[in-house]
Amino acid sequence: MRTRLLVPRLLVPTLLVLGLVGCSDPEAEKARFFESGNRYFDEGRFADAIVEYRNAIQRDARFGEARLKMADALARTGDAQRAAVEYVRAAELLPDNVEAQQRAAGVLLMAGEFERARTIAERLVERDPANVEAQLIVGNALAGLKDLDGAVAEIEEAIALDPTRGLTYSNLAVFRLAQGQRESAREAFEKAVEVDPSSVDARLALANFYWAAGEPASAETTIEGALALQPTHALANRMLAAFLMASNRAPEAEPYLTRLVETTATPEARLALADYYLALARPNDARPILQALTATPAVASTAEMRLAQIEYAANQTAAAHRMLDALLDRDPNNAPANVTKAQWLLAEGKQDEALAQAQRAVKADPEAIAAHYVLGQVQASLRDFDAAAGSFNEVLRINPNASLAQLQLSRVNLVRGDAETAVQLAQQALTAAPDSGDARLSLALGLIARRDFRAAAPEVATLLKAYPNAAAAHALDGRLKLATQDLNGARAAYERALKLDALSVDALTGLTTIDVVQRRPDAARARVEAGLAQQPDHTGLLELAARVYMAQNDLPKAEQSLRRVIELDATRTTAYAMLGQVYVTQGKLDQARTEFEELARRRPTDVAAPTMVAMIFEAQGRLDDAKARYQAILEVNPKAAVPANNLAWLYADAGENLDEAQALAQTALETLPDRAEVIDTLGWVYYKKELPALAIPRFQDSVTKDPGNGLYYHHLGLAHLKAGDTQRAREALQTALKLQPNLAEARRALDAL
Repeated sequence: MRTRLLVPRLLVPTLLVLGLVGCSDPEAEKARFFESGNRYFDEGRFADAIVEYRNAIQRDARFGEARLKMADALARTGDAQRAAVEYVRAAELLPDNVEAQQRAAGVLLMAGEFERARTIAERLVERDPANVEAQLIVGNALAGLKDLDGAVAEIEEAIALDPTRGLTYSNLAVFRLAQGQRESAREAFEKAVEVDPSSVDARLALANFYWAAGEPASAETTIEGALALQPTHALANRMLAAFLMASNRAPEAEPYLTRLVETTATPEARLALADYYLALARPNDARPILQALTATPAVASTAEMRLAQIEYAANQTAAAHRMLDALLDRDPNNAPANVTKAQWLLAEGKQDEALAQAQRAVKADPEAIAAHYVLGQVQASLRDFDAAAGSFNEVLRINPNASLAQLQLSRVNLVRGDAETAVQLAQQALTAAPDSGDARLSLALGLIARRDFRAAAPEVATLLKAYPNAAAAHALDGRLKLATQDLNGARAAYERALKLDALSVDALTGLTTIDVVQRRPDAARARVEAGLAQQPDHTGLLELAARVYMAQNDLPKAEQSLRRVIELDATRTTAYAMLGQVYVTQGKLDQARTEFEELARRRPTDVAAPTMVAMIFEAQGRLDDAKARYQAILEVNPKAAVPANNLAWLYADAGENLDEAQALAQTALETLPDRAEVIDTLGWVYYKKELPALAIPRFQDSVTKDPGNGLYYHHLGLAHLKAGDTQRAREALQTALKLQPNLAEARRALDAL
């Protein structure tokens, strides 16, 4: 038998280690790994190549060539973020490598780091003035523009954001850097074309600059020049199609989209052509393209979704929902399908379901602007304006060219009572899209809310000239004239609006208001009831009808209207207050409380009914019972604005739990920032906390929002008095008594002065 040579166990690894140390050569190893990575790269095995390049870099962290190749491999696998890091690191290690420098400048440009991209590219141009790619990077960096593909994609995305209004855009691109750098950018782009007149990319970059600079004629001519050089160039055809769509010349875009399909034969190009047909309401042209695409795995889901959209547009809603639900059953994280489902549910008035669907869309793809946009729409419809503002801001973070989101933000801020911000956002939207009637309308509404009537007038005049047959323009004219006390002019404008659109709520509201002011209650009633016959669940008209009924002492009809308002929108504090006033006048608080308690029992998650119970207790002087009810509601729904506001008032009025009262008032204000009574509550808390410097601006805000309410002037006067400003106190109290002579406490305070 042969005997084994026994080696101590500890000796074997020691010998192995010694052997490795003796044989290793880091330079040879990194070269071997680098060569192996190159072989895998050439074979298209990019994941294996990345492993080998990483091994090489571990042997030498300053191996720039390996970092450059690893960046290329990462880019091929779609890992753009890590590729960008490696390109920049490679450029630092290889200062004389033109390829590394250009790649680094390019990724910095796409990341929005314009100054760093410009610095690298300018060094390349200094070395080689004929380097067109570097020259273009300099121009883009100076103008604050990103890569061409990204620029065109942003425009296409912005147009697609709302298919029903996508063709109203004009100049969507905006400069991100200072005005002073535009001419330097222009010189860089024009120099690139001069250096290489045959470069299609150089011409397209120059066209992109012209478009961003608000020179559409030059942009179009330059794109056409690029196509003359190379008629089948994919990006040139795509860019001209996008330009024509954005310029409200959609029919002219068809040849370029068709050529894109013919020259590339990609499913993406065919899908873009189908989307074009859908945008122009040509479903019969889109349907065969989409049906064929359902057999192509890469775009099958999108094609199925578009076919469902065609059915929905044809009022085949049940069939459309079945098609879309089948798609979502297979692919529940399909963000575009979730967006479409949310849009349909919102249009059908199913807001809670729409909210859940939109939230799923955002979760599925946090960078999808359509997902954030529809989520903002749903949140706004639910009157959650803070959340809506956050969603629309997300849209603009992802795509600053989405001027529809700027418009939505402007409207949200207008509803929240922030007219200044609303005006600024509308001005930005109008700058990006000068021909947008919606942007000009939002600007005019903001200016009227800001009481800047001189600035609003030319905006209204421009709208009337551009849209002489638009009811909205004439209703806006009526609103401006009503705000400036031109009642006859306002009536004429509103009547013109109603002739153009018999369902114009703005015109109905305006005319009814004028009837009330001019003491024509019968005409006001007839008008508002005619409007409600057409739109029976419009909360604004219902509340307006209640005011008319109360003016005529028709309290049963007022009660009916207000209860319907609260059923439709539990956040309308004015409706609660008016209904409470109706019940007090009718002397039927116990009966009303019994009804609302039964309603609360049937709807345990409803806020409106238990809130009315608490308010009735309050009207009956049973304040402890009212507080207990409000507290119970807030335990279930801590963000319920009306209970939070009312409980804060009760605490403050009694001078108890003032810190909690402040927190409750601020909670209410977050949800209802534009309501004068909510702002007044917070002011009253500050007043009770002996903080007149904080109370005064709140009361002033309440007075601005509701200048006809004497109670707010009374509170403002008390706050001025506590602050030691007797002159302003006297003025505010005198105004309070002019508006409401029965304010006994205001009279006593004024007499004491």
